[in-house]
Amino acid sequence: MYGSYEITAEFYDSINAHVDYTSWADFIEKALLLYCRERPELVLDLGCGTGTLTLELARRGYDMTGVDSSPEMLAKARENAESAGIENVLWLCQNMSAFELYGTVDAVISTCDSLNYLTKTDELRRCLSLVHNYLVPDGVFIFDIASRGRYTHVYKERDFVIDGGDVYCGWQNFYNERTGLAEFYLSYFVREGELWRRYDETQRQRCRTVRSMKNELSRAGFEVLGIFRDMSMTALGKDDEDSGEYERIYFAARVKKTEKSGNNGFDLIER
Repeated sequence: MYGSYEITAEFYDSINAHVDYTSWADFIEKALLLYCRERPELVLDLGCGTGTLTLELARRGYDMTGVDSSPEMLAKARENAESAGIENVLWLCQNMSAFELYGTVDAVISTCDSLNYLTKTDELRRCLSLVHNYLVPDGVFIFDIASRGRYTHVYKERDFVIDGGDVYCGWQNFYNERTGLAEFYLSYFVREGELWRRYDETQRQRCRTVRSMKNELSRAGFEVLGIFRDMSMTALGKDDEDSGEYERIYFAARVKKTEKSGNNGFDLIER
């Protein structure tokens, strides 16, 4: 039995080969250009994983920094960057709730419900405070969370088998509506000649409601610019959060830095 992402890193790209990262980058770029005062140069990808989205944005001319707490995921990200011939990415192995940068950035993104992996409220608040600290005044934060409907209609009721070619992933889900905690038990079956080797791993998330995220953003000094049910930037409807039809909810927020809010208790580092 392994902890989060120790084994997943090796097979993450294979079992997520169906994900359309080009469309995801299109959405991110559209949101950045819509909400940033001018085209951002320095962009932080928080919880970057194996770096597929980070590298796609680097190809489009953004100066990217990728932060992830898993050394195994970052090792794959570096391999992917080297294979693609991309050098303008800084990779940092740091926790999302305790990261340090060399200076401020123009925008921060966090995708694939990375914030849901911060299961304690103080971890989430610390993360948001750091994002606030390292964003330039009026900098933009684009992120997504798993919808409440995803936990109640997908994770609570279904298990999965994912075919990655020479690797299969069996995914069992257990969701507690009272605590909001979801536990995932992943079993990988990897072909080794005529045999299959099994690896087991556990992961955990906490369901965050739209209301609670809006409150936490406001508390951290952000202005919410938009909340969307899809990457077409369709405004979230009244019942969309619980329907199960929309598995992710997308947020756009702008940092507010005033004399009253200051820098949220941190020493602001100018680039």
